[in-house]
Amino acid sequence: MNKYDIHYLLRKYRIYQWEVARELNIADYTLSRWLRKDLTPEQEKAIFHAINTLKDKKEE
Repeated sequence: MNKYDIHYLLRKYRIYQWEVARELNIADYTLSRWLRKDLTPEQEKAIFHAINTLKDKKEE
């Protein structure tokens, strides 16, 4: 997964970056900075997990 995949998933599931940031307990501008460059494997895993958690909450 790369930053483009993350942007795709956010659009697909209609999730805002600030929602992911809140789930990760980081500032929304921190997530925005992360997405400007290549992500570390740990960042990718954390963001993907947050997106899945938010997706599941929205489906309920």
